[in-house]
Amino acid sequence: MEGNNNENTVEEKELQKSNQKNNWDEILSWVKMIISAFLIAMVLRSFVFQMALVNQVSMNPTLYEGQMLVISKINYLTGNPQRGDIVVLKDDAENKLLIKRVIGLPGEEIHLQEGKVYIDSKELQPDYTSFPTYSYTQDTWKLPEGEYFVMGDNRERSRDSRSEDVGLVQRTNIIGKAVFRIWPLNKLGLLK
Repeated sequence: MEGNNNENTVEEKELQKSNQKNNWDEILSWVKMIISAFLIAMVLRSFVFQMALVNQVSMNPTLYEGQMLVISKINYLTGNPQRGDIVVLKDDAENKLLIKRVIGLPGEEIHLQEGKVYIDSKELQPDYTSFPTYSYTQDTWKLPEGEYFVMGDNRERSRDSRSEDVGLVQRTNIIGKAVFRIWPLNKLGLLK
């Protein structure tokens, strides 16, 4: 009988060790999965996409305050912003993000006259707004390489390239292209 008790005790100890090892393996497995998920999320956020909340009226009626957008960063990893793109950019003056529309491309001349926008002496069509476009300080800009002219669709209430504190936007300050609206659900869809 005593031999059986010793065998049971040895078996129980072996079983306990095995269970402890399995518990540690399970914990280690969870830690690895959480770290992997975190790293994947960081890579996606840094290089592929991020979310942005519209918190300004400068893009009305295209975008309204409170709408949530998906911003694609991958579009500009291999290419450059194009006229008409809705972009998110860093505003160094106020240390926040702005959402604007690309109007002028590097090398172009932008001229505002009688409420209209002209690019290299041709009227901007479509003009992406129902408001006239007036200047704040100057009416002509020559865009150097790597710089863009951006404006909000709500031209009367937009702090954009027309203002001295935003000015022309360097390519490096453009974070990505707004491609999809996810909130509110009744406005879900691609942006134009």
